[in-house]
Amino acid sequence: MVADATKNDSGSGSKIDYNTKHVYFYLPKVPAEDGEVADNIDLGAIFRLGGYCDLEQQAHKVPADEQHYYPQKHIESQGAGSDSVYQASAGSSTESSHGILMACDGHFLLKAAENMFVETGDHHLQVNGDYEHQTTGSVNVQSGDIMNLKSGTNKTLTLNAGDKTGNMELLANNKTETVQGNRTTTTSGDNSDTTSGNDSKITWGFTKKINGGVNWTAFIEGQLVTATWGLQVYGATLIKVYTTEAVLAGYRFQGTIKRTNMVGWDAGYFALSTQSHAAKVRTALTQMQNLTLQMNNAAVRVAAQEVQAEQGAVEALQGEVQANIRGLVTFI
Repeated sequence: MVADATKNDSGSGSKIDYNTKHVYFYLPKVPAEDGEVADNIDLGAIFRLGGYCDLEQQAHKVPADEQHYYPQKHIESQGAGSDSVYQASAGSSTESSHGILMACDGHFLLKAAENMFVETGDHHLQVNGDYEHQTTGSVNVQSGDIMNLKSGTNKTLTLNAGDKTGNMELLANNKTETVQGNRTTTTSGDNSDTTSGNDSKITWGFTKKINGGVNWTAFIEGQLVTATWGLQVYGATLIKVYTTEAVLAGYRFQGTIKRTNMVGWDAGYFALSTQSHAAKVRTALTQMQNLTLQMNNAAVRVAAQEVQAEQGAVEALQGEVQANIRGLVTFI
């Protein structure tokens, strides 16, 4: 409607006030019960251009009605109960800022057949119910600063690439994962991990690995394993090939059912060796049977002056025995 230079108040609810530099169209809330009279504050629908209007100022006196006019984020940013809630509703300046207020107690429908462009400063979207975004084309979300995705307490956050028909790519400089509970990874195809730097894994619980195929592990520069105890069980065939092997054991127990050694060169050094034999028999009788002793151009000398034989007999069955020793002592 067209108003005069000062003020125009029509019965239709439209009002233009050039003193406060605003124009609005207002519909009060329809009473819920018969006989109830609208207070002209509670909102049905309002469209306001320019600075704040008197309806907003009156609604500020009733917090429940004020929440029908303004988003909760705006009330919190200006301070609940503060006059700046309605005074700054059009902008930072109550004298020169011009804003747009659209609010209603029903549906807000907006449709553009071609394009819709929205540009703003800070943007806050609060949805008190479910939020759904559908796009038939591609979706591109960019942020010049930090981007956060967060679900509710004990709620699930799902990233779905085409119901497991699409690919997912993650590009980052550093990646940190913190899983408070359990972690499960299922891969139907091949799994490939490449680490250019060091790889450190610490497990405080039990580690179980089951390989249904052949396990091949290559150590280019060596292997170092430390453990308090270990157990290896091979049910079929085990083949080990070592160019060089060094074993240092404080205590080593080895039980072998059947063992075949093919050694080209063997060198052993034992600082301490303890052997226990279940059965060991030695006779004190030294016998030489069918033995021919030949010595060519050699002298046989005995430097020790005493030859002792304990509980034994010396026999020569083919040859002569000469003794140049003066005394022969025999202990029986």
